[in-house]
Amino acid sequence: MYFLRNKVIRMARMRLLGAFAASYILEGGAVWFYLNRGAASWYIYTAIAAHIFSALSFFIFTAPKPRAVPGIGFYYPRIAALFTFFMPLIGLAGITLTLLMSRVFMKSYGLAEEYKEKAYEGGGVDVDLPTDISEFLYDEIDVHPIADILTGDDMEMKRGAVNLLRHIGSAEAVKLLRKSLSDESSEVRFYAHTALTRLEEDYAEAVEKARFRADKYDSAQSHAELASVYRNYARSGLPEVNMQERSMGLACEHWRKAVEKDQESTDYLMRLAEAYVESRKFSEALHIYRETMKTPKLEMESRLGICRTFFEMGNFIALFEEVEQLRVLPELESPDPFKALIYNFWREELVSGEGAEVEADFNEVGNEFR
Repeated sequence: MYFLRNKVIRMARMRLLGAFAASYILEGGAVWFYLNRGAASWYIYTAIAAHIFSALSFFIFTAPKPRAVPGIGFYYPRIAALFTFFMPLIGLAGITLTLLMSRVFMKSYGLAEEYKEKAYEGGGVDVDLPTDISEFLYDEIDVHPIADILTGDDMEMKRGAVNLLRHIGSAEAVKLLRKSLSDESSEVRFYAHTALTRLEEDYAEAVEKARFRADKYDSAQSHAELASVYRNYARSGLPEVNMQERSMGLACEHWRKAVEKDQESTDYLMRLAEAYVESRKFSEALHIYRETMKTPKLEMESRLGICRTFFEMGNFIALFEEVEQLRVLPELESPDPFKALIYNFWREELVSGEGAEVEADFNEVGNEFR
């Protein structure tokens, strides 16, 4: 999981620090034995052995292969070992100062700096469903002009398109970025790879910050923020299927904690039900919707949630029965135009008894839900 990358980096740093500590102790011992070599004949051999082990400590404490963090985990220790072995005492001190100064004065500029903006700003609970129909339609069409550019031959336009996809960050944008990894232009492939990497890093940082707040405050709001980040990551198109399932499972867990800590909040409860549907935990979702349906202000959202749950289950008989109940009930209202649109679709556009037409409409509304 990419979220563990910071932990791997910290472990590599600790190993490098341990190697330096052991090297300084052994090198100090070598110097002491060398300065007191007149006291015993074997002191000189001990000094040589201590010096050799001082260099070898960088191999002993660090990874044998350049894996996730090849710099501090593999190459830096090997360079330090060479300096320590061929330049006794001076080499060890020199490589230490070099690494320290590089951390203080050197900064990375260029392409990576262009992608420094954050994909997620954890200022509150992120509303995962669209709240405005124009926003929903924009999200559906915003990447299509970019897709046309990516199929063209203008390298500058394609590079700009990849950069724009990075800022959009939606699942469709990630899908186009993955397609750009096989572009004929090496520059476009590089930009696409960097964009995907930065998106992963941004989500990793967002999760780490949200997890820190959840551990520190242990409040309903902090757990809701963490659940929202996990859900956004799962729906971003970045993780593989097994990681999507794990992220959605963690989202359910923290929405549940938010509900437990603030049982008066119906918003947390409805978000938990949505997460259950997306995690294919249909019985839990239906249980919540059946209970919240008794509250008048939540009745429309609950009934739409039940319809969605039956659709995701593939239980079209139960779905059709639920739609028939919607028709005979008094018309419900909602200030949310998106929910009102879906509600009117179920009540008015489904024609009972026409199987082919019903099936086509099911597919259409399924796309709306996704």
